[in-house]
Amino acid sequence: MSAITLAQVCDAIEGVLDDATTLARSQSYDELTEGVHDCPQLQVYPAAGGQDVGTDTDRSSFQAGVRQTGFTIHADYYAKAVSHVAEGMEALVDGIDAMQNELEKQDTGAKFGLEGIKSMRWNWEMVQFQAGQTLYIGARFLITVRVY
Repeated sequence: MSAITLAQVCDAIEGVLDDATTLARSQSYDELTEGVHDCPQLQVYPAAGGQDVGTDTDRSSFQAGVRQTGFTIHADYYAKAVSHVAEGMEALVDGIDAMQNELEKQDTGAKFGLEGIKSMRWNWEMVQFQAGQTLYIGARFLITVRVY
């Protein structure tokens, strides 16, 4: 099993995405607040994980006996409180562009600065988040990393 922990993966992803030019605040899993205090805001936390079966005959990228662990991380981007549709969509699109720019920088070398992350994929979907009595337009980035 890899020495990389889920906590390290979440912190590394938050650290990279924190560089998105539109963010007022970003929080990793152990810094999450109950409400949205500054927009645009990013919250990064684990959503799912699993491990491939490892045996003496497994093959993974031409390496025998490698057990791969996968983590799915949510990066919730709160763009703006819903009030004016066009303004909200503008903030959303600007934020998605900024986040995508940071994710695309992970194309070579150690993903998110961690040597044990061997691959990653991501996608996003538009979401309306509710925090208290307020609706926020935003995007949920689903980032899946493979550690081995």
